Amino acid sequence: MEIVVDTREQAPWTFEGFHVKTTRAKLDAGDYSISGLEPRVSIERKSLDDWIGTVLRERKRFYRELDALRGYEWRAVIVEASVRQILERRYVSQVSPAVVLGFVAEVTVSQSVPVYLGGTRAESQVLALGFLRAAAKRFRARGLQAG
Repeated sequence: MEIVVDTREQAPWTFEGFHVKTTRAKLDAGDYSISGLEPRVSIERKSLDDWIGTVLRERKRFYRELDALRGYEWRAVIVEASVRQILERRYVSQVSPAVVLGFVAEVTVSQSVPVYLGGTRAESQVLALGFLRAAAKRFRARGLQAG
């Protein structure tokens, strides 16, 4: 399996030590996909501060991004944060944890794009890799090849 990382991704996961090849290319939606399955599989990565900024200032832009993701058979947003980090306000903003967590539920329910709180950056990367591997396996079982 080869993971495609969007060229606009500013702090990409590297997947070092996981025996996975990565390549950089422009993706139509999201930040990560699988070579050969770019129109079907996509993960959007958000740091906690980026998620907070989206909650406060960039919802309309983010919803436009989610519109593109909804067309994918397998899509997700992974936020590099845990519920505990949010509840303990380990972010630079006055927005309440209830609003931050509520936005996770709102996106998942109203936009039909699942949002996962992946924990630390390293934990989120492992979660993303697991999802990408599962998606590649699913598509291979259906006779569709992934790079």
